[in-house]
Amino acid sequence: MNTGVISMRYAKALFAYAKEQGVEDVIYGNMQQLMYTLQHVKELSEVLATPSLSADERVALLCSAVDSSPVYERFIRLVVSEEREQLLVFIAHCYVSLYRKAKNIIAMTFTTAQPVNESLREKITAAASRDGAMVELHDVVDPAIIGGFICETETHRLDASVRRQLRDIEKELVKQNRKLV
Repeated sequence: MNTGVISMRYAKALFAYAKEQGVEDVIYGNMQQLMYTLQHVKELSEVLATPSLSADERVALLCSAVDSSPVYERFIRLVVSEEREQLLVFIAHCYVSLYRKAKNIIAMTFTTAQPVNESLREKITAAASRDGAMVELHDVVDPAIIGGFICETETHRLDASVRRQLRDIEKELVKQNRKLV
């Protein structure tokens, strides 16, 4: 089974239908919630894999996992009837990607050791937006990077953290010490 092709087909169909119904923004929110829930609540995947669970119970479970809308619920019924629940996280990723591309949205994760203030958030957003693109900024606080920042988009990663710089120095010292031995 080609997971990527099947997932993209479902996502494109959902996006086209949601757009036709004028609810693509609502479905975008539903798909983000579903993606997060399926990735972070492992018990949900385990329960969905239970063979004794009926299709209606699966639909109810997947609809209760997010703030579901009628279009979302209809889509979930289709996916469950076709026994494609195991692809839902991939379908959600594809939908989110299609939506962002259609709406010219750049998703960015900005990781720092300390919380980012509003002024810096605005500067990051302004610097990242190009050609009128809207930036969806997710800031993450990770004290383990010590200082600096890590900036990630769908296709690029810039690691300017102190942790990475210390690792680079350590690698260089180990490399030079091996030459001496």
